[in-house]
Amino acid sequence: MVKRIRPQTGRSKSNPILRRRGSKSRNTRLHTRKTCFVETHFAANRQLFEGIIKNLSAGGTYIQVKGRFSVGGDIIVAGPFAANQDDVKRRGKIVRMDGQGIGVRFVQ
Repeated sequence: MVKRIRPQTGRSKSNPILRRRGSKSRNTRLHTRKTCFVETHFAANRQLFEGIIKNLSAGGTYIQVKGRFSVGGDIIVAGPFAANQDDVKRRGKIVRMDGQGIGVRFVQ
């Protein structure tokens, strides 16, 4: 006798972290992204760099920049992170790279 096993769906619907990881859609994010074009400077690899913030959310940012960076590396980014849009420095981790720039997740 063959018993059919049904996938569990209850856990992923109630937990936003699991829902995001299991989703194939790129639009299921924990924080809303805002498209922008803001010049920035940041420190990574014990050096100072300049780049352009292309999008921003409460959880992280994408910076258009040329250079070699390491996924998992520490970074400090200056950008319009305050409610009044003043530049504030935020600590983060580099979570992805592509040919155009780096994705950064902010850490507390």
